[in-house]
Amino acid sequence: MSGSTEAELNQSLTFPSLKPAFQHSFTERPQTIHMRFPAGFQVYKCTEYPFLRNGGGVTEFWCPWQRMMLGNIEVPGFKELRMRYRNIGGSVGRPQEFARVRNAVTNEWNAMSSLTKAELRLPVWGFIGVCSNQLVSTAQEKERPSGAPPTAKVVFLGGDYQLLLPNMTAEHIFKL
Repeated sequence: MSGSTEAELNQSLTFPSLKPAFQHSFTERPQTIHMRFPAGFQVYKCTEYPFLRNGGGVTEFWCPWQRMMLGNIEVPGFKELRMRYRNIGGSVGRPQEFARVRNAVTNEWNAMSSLTKAELRLPVWGFIGVCSNQLVSTAQEKERPSGAPPTAKVVFLGGDYQLLLPNMTAEHIFKL
């Protein structure tokens, strides 16, 4: 993607064209923003999965490694989140525990067993917004017999900022 006439990945992607599950992973307010992330931009996530999928694609959801500003709104990076949400005793604790609740990731989706940091090789367009809440367990609702009253709706809070960078391959990003 060296020429100025070539479109950058996801440049023309619109929020309504995303899969409904991707759209619902964001809160309605503040509005999710479509923006350009430059080459060299670093991201992270807690995950149990390999960096590259079998088909060569890269997972879509990330968080910014460094603090960034969206107008007058601070989007905290990894360091800021660890400092802001440290345990009562003053220690930092496990970032996976924080990430599970604030990124609303159920145990059925991901064990979040390791921290993965990566850097963009090329500019990529994506979406940034606030994570919506999610049920703590999706299995509870699936296992409920037909006609039975709903189980308690216990949810992970959400509320952290997330990046949605779809359609990436190893051409666009590398693991640090």
